[in-house]
Amino acid sequence: MKLKFLAVATLATLFLTGCSMGIEVNDRAFVQLMGIEREDEIYFVSMQVYKSESGTPEPDVSKANTITAKGEGATIHEAISAAELTLGKKAFLGHIKMLVVGNGIKNPADELSLFLDGSVSPSCPVAYADDPAAIIETLPEEGSFSAEQILALADSSAAQGKTVFTSVAELAASTGELDTAAALPIIAAEEKSVKFEGVTLAQKNGVRGRLDEKETLGAKLLLNQFETGDKITVPVAVDGNRATVFITSACTKLDTEMSDVLTVNAEIKLKMTVAENPYGIKPALIEKAARQQISESCMAAYSAAVHENFCDIFGVKNLVRRYCPEKYNDYCNAERSYLAGSTLNLKVKSEM
Repeated sequence: MKLKFLAVATLATLFLTGCSMGIEVNDRAFVQLMGIEREDEIYFVSMQVYKSESGTPEPDVSKANTITAKGEGATIHEAISAAELTLGKKAFLGHIKMLVVGNGIKNPADELSLFLDGSVSPSCPVAYADDPAAIIETLPEEGSFSAEQILALADSSAAQGKTVFTSVAELAASTGELDTAAALPIIAAEEKSVKFEGVTLAQKNGVRGRLDEKETLGAKLLLNQFETGDKITVPVAVDGNRATVFITSACTKLDTEMSDVLTVNAEIKLKMTVAENPYGIKPALIEKAARQQISESCMAAYSAAVHENFCDIFGVKNLVRRYCPEKYNDYCNAERSYLAGSTLNLKVKSEM
């Protein structure tokens, strides 16, 4: 998964060198997580910062290894500077593992542009939280970094189809030059732990709507985000008897047709295996029921995102430009109308 690669790469850089550009660890505040929200024209930034108890780059796993700092200001830069004053150190953003955005971030492409100046990896994952500060302040009493635990949880949740992956670069592009939308994983804090629960929809004028767990599965498949090693559990029922299958492979292809109405064609090819079958249901019937369940998830995801919230998280605009270039201007002039009246023509093929 992308998250695993990012975590390994950034940790290797920090721990193997012990410094950045010749600056020792103790002279910089190495930010692991950052939360950003805005209220009444004021930005609020929360940072989770690596703190070496031993005074060396190598963490002491018997103790907590992170502290937090907050700042506020009229711009994100000012808010970061205010947080630096509380730390007494200059913040280094090159090791951020995840950005968490919250309420009030109205134009992600513009407001997060500072993170695309080379200081943060474009592949850095981004998530949404109603209370970003609560996520940043969720610290382990000892052991691994909280940031690493959150990355592992995000990785696991995405592999199970409970959330999706979106990078800072993808969010900025979708809500900026592409003028479409992006699906953001929702993260919530619970005491000293966090969980991922569905996705929300981000576009140029802010964040809106939510997809529940069933709809998130459909969104992951339509976004073609299934990766090697993922395993999604799908419970099914046949004549009142229950069984469970695993999706072990998935590949999705999308295209469009456009006349007076817009049709999005989606073909999903799956490989599945039976995980539980206590009632001895015929495999063919289980496979059919699983396809039906998956189709319903995809249709629900498309309806919730596109029909109800007019959020083009599936790149419909780009599909029109590619497959119906002669209709592209018509689409752009009446995008919301075309999205609201669009049809998803879905085919789910499978093998077990």
